[in-house]
Amino acid sequence: MKTPEYRKPIEFTVPAHGDGAFYVMDDIGPDFYGYYHRHREFQISYIVKGSGSLMLGNLIRPCSENEIFLIKPNDPHLFFKEANAENEEDNVHIVHLFFSLEKLRSFFDMEELQSIQSLFYLIPSSKLLSAEHALYIKDAFLNLHREEGIHKLVRILEIFDYLRYHENQLISLYSGLHKVDFQDSDGLRINTVVKYAIENYKRNVTIEEISALIHLTPTAFCKFFKKRTKKNFITFLNEIRIEKACQLLVNKRVESISEAAYQCGFNTAVHFNRVFKSVMHVCPTTFIAQHAVEK
Repeated sequence: MKTPEYRKPIEFTVPAHGDGAFYVMDDIGPDFYGYYHRHREFQISYIVKGSGSLMLGNLIRPCSENEIFLIKPNDPHLFFKEANAENEEDNVHIVHLFFSLEKLRSFFDMEELQSIQSLFYLIPSSKLLSAEHALYIKDAFLNLHREEGIHKLVRILEIFDYLRYHENQLISLYSGLHKVDFQDSDGLRINTVVKYAIENYKRNVTIEEISALIHLTPTAFCKFFKKRTKKNFITFLNEIRIEKACQLLVNKRVESISEAAYQCGFNTAVHFNRVFKSVMHVCPTTFIAQHAVEK
């Protein structure tokens, strides 16, 4: 018989708190929630403190302080802390707001909420609101867990209206998965692979090694991973490495592009440059120059 713990990695049930329609989780700790998971509720997350990366479906992208993420129901996702942080002991702080679109259908059917309804029910993919726009609603998120009753609802509607007003500034985070049909056992295996890749990207991780980890033959593992993520494992691993290299380059934690390459698991700078351009669509030098212009 499957235990509840067996289900956690992919089917995460939002903790219920009374009979409220909205659940707020003020999450402060040494790291983000550590499972690649999904749930049936819509999720809005504000990163108050900390930075790292977000894996959403098969997409990997950076996540930083004061960004807001709108995550569609059943989109598998995982936030993970930035490696090589200046102070590894620093906590991360993220505020999550969860709500069920199914249960709140009649609520959003009210005439006064029609414009907000379309934002959540017709959203084609999960979205990101950059810090440039999100910072102005920060206090509303920080106060969410302190509010109760009508005051909490007013605060939530304030956030909803702000997101509606900035709908054109929302950045699409297409997950790459047309249909999420993981079985619980698949979710457990995918979670194991993802966490292992994140923890070991700096070294050479072989297909034989990773397939043995989840008790599959190399051939069976390659088919399994490709079917459920729409990409092969080496491509996925290299994307993690490039994401980490981008963090090193942007934050100027390395002296050179070659150093970033070696710290992120590439044996040669030539291979790194080729993979970097394939993933980022620009060479490392251009990437650094573009970021300098943005700053």
